[in-house]
Amino acid sequence: MDAAATNPDRTGRGQRRLRLILLLVLLAAVVGALAVGVAMGGQNTGIFDGDPPRWASNLGLVLVILGVVIEVAAAVWVVGTGRYRSGRQSPLIGLSWSHRRRLDRQVRRDTPEADEDPALLVETAKQFVSQRYLAVLCAGLVMTSVGQVFVGFAPFHGMIGGLLLVIWVVLIVSVLRNARRGEAFLRAHPGLSGR
Repeated sequence: MDAAATNPDRTGRGQRRLRLILLLVLLAAVVGALAVGVAMGGQNTGIFDGDPPRWASNLGLVLVILGVVIEVAAAVWVVGTGRYRSGRQSPLIGLSWSHRRRLDRQVRRDTPEADEDPALLVETAKQFVSQRYLAVLCAGLVMTSVGQVFVGFAPFHGMIGGLLLVIWVVLIVSVLRNARRGEAFLRAHPGLSGR
């Protein structure tokens, strides 16, 4: 067993360090972009200008409209089924952020600790399963982002659209994986919900 697995503080420090590094990289990118903009003297470099062919413009509009329709339909479904309210009555609301993260980790890794409240673990797993609808909302955002790339048809729009596409896809994969892990946790520990 490695030291990070036995010491949760070490894992937390590693995650904080990774977040700090990502923040510094993002900050360096923004400062670098500003420096390039100042060095160019505010000249129009054409990275924002795009003249899409008719097919790209039409495809982009269809994707944007389809994405918005998916998002609105998913939002109406979530409100109609009452799923958006289910989290408000959860006992997890009053917990600290670190305690909730610890519960999430226990459910994801299927390693419930002996001193943890079983009801909270079951509630965390149920929330993972019930949040599967977020993947549909993100799919609508993926379509909208890709559609905007075709409508803009410029390097800047392509770069931002690609970045958004990666973010939404990672979020979709994360939501679906957490839902599967929540289901597996509930199947593996049926006795927890009966306590």
